[in-house]
Amino acid sequence: MQFLLKNKIIIISSSVIILLVVAFFYFKIAIQSVQIISNPDTANIILTEEFISENSANVSENVQIKKLDSSQKEIIGKQEAYNFELVDKHEFKTGDTIVGILRNRGFELSEAIALSNAINPIIPVKLIQIGDQIEIYRSEKDRSYKIILITEGARLAVIKEKGVYKADLIREPAKLNYVYKEFIIDDNFYESSIRNDIPDSILNKAIELHSKNINFSRDIRVGTKSKLYYTNNQSFKKGENGKFELLYSSLSSKIINEEFFLYQTTDEKKNYYDQDGIGAGGMKIISPLRRLIETSKYGMRIHPVSGEEKMHYGIDYAAELNAPIFAIADGVVDFIGVKGDFGNYIRLSHANNVKSAYAHLNKFSENLIKGSLVNQTDIIGYAGQTGLSTGVHLHFEIIVNEKRINPNKFDEEIDNYFLNDLELTGFYIEREKIRDDIRKLEQKITYQ
Repeated sequence: MQFLLKNKIIIISSSVIILLVVAFFYFKIAIQSVQIISNPDTANIILTEEFISENSANVSENVQIKKLDSSQKEIIGKQEAYNFELVDKHEFKTGDTIVGILRNRGFELSEAIALSNAINPIIPVKLIQIGDQIEIYRSEKDRSYKIILITEGARLAVIKEKGVYKADLIREPAKLNYVYKEFIIDDNFYESSIRNDIPDSILNKAIELHSKNINFSRDIRVGTKSKLYYTNNQSFKKGENGKFELLYSSLSSKIINEEFFLYQTTDEKKNYYDQDGIGAGGMKIISPLRRLIETSKYGMRIHPVSGEEKMHYGIDYAAELNAPIFAIADGVVDFIGVKGDFGNYIRLSHANNVKSAYAHLNKFSENLIKGSLVNQTDIIGYAGQTGLSTGVHLHFEIIVNEKRINPNKFDEEIDNYFLNDLELTGFYIEREKIRDDIRKLEQKITYQ
């Protein structure tokens, strides 16, 4: 009896040890870094996740791997149905694996292995090269993900539907089609765009860009002209992310004239900029004084006159009496006059729901009244110490969406970006190239 008991214990112990050893080697392989193959003919290839095809059975039972047949392929990349948006992307480097990349972005190990397994039969994961890319898209509709693997010769998309991973090979485009559309808005921008066969993704991007500065219900009137210039990637399915890319959009009428250009900077970041190289929704502002010396910061402080602890909603700058004060950007005077403790006070309204305020002025510039248009760098008044003030200075505020913010945090508050120096020169070259392309297309339309 004791002999049998001993044998049972030995068998059980041996089984546990074997299981632990198997589990150890499985996970060791699963997190193994990639290596560069030394063969000179394949010197740029990453050796990745060879264990994947051998360990399909170890993937969680509730996850199935399934390659698409021809009747199923329409499910991949349907932007209209799933509304996938790019949330992350990564370029493969030495040591990277698909599993490792996905794990670092919050995917469960079983999910990451399942995704890699779905890719492997179509593009062997051990043949992924340095410089290939993986993009991660998310659907707000059902919180699901789509993974796109981009190699030199192909694109592959993987989605999970009802617990089943489905993969589809998307060929790289032979060429892009360039499309130019010009039309007059005869009711509203959306309906007019739909009638002119503007793709949804292009329409939505144009609305996103222009709505930062333009009130569509107030400013877009019958007769406003719209111009859209975009690419159509013929190898992508209808609705797939990347099928269409907006290169240029403009809206023009008697009261508005706004255009945006897509430009890729030297660090390969793409953004939209207006004709002056200022990012969509951004503002390039200047200083309100020739020289800025802060004497009181934004935030809680002891008021120099009353002695109370109060919030200071602006910045105080030292100034000499009658030092000129400049408009920080183009705008409209929406208040000018005496305003309580601020004394002589002027407030300008700018684009993008931004306002700037200047207080304690000694006097205003002549001929300025409420509603006056001012240009950036215009002198709007002169420094003084009117109102509740202990000496000559400028109290300066910036208001964004009716909230007074720290002027030193302006760029962060409105996601402000713009081009300078060599980048601006490069942008001007690209801007004129796009304008030239459009002029040629306009002439072609005229002669047809």
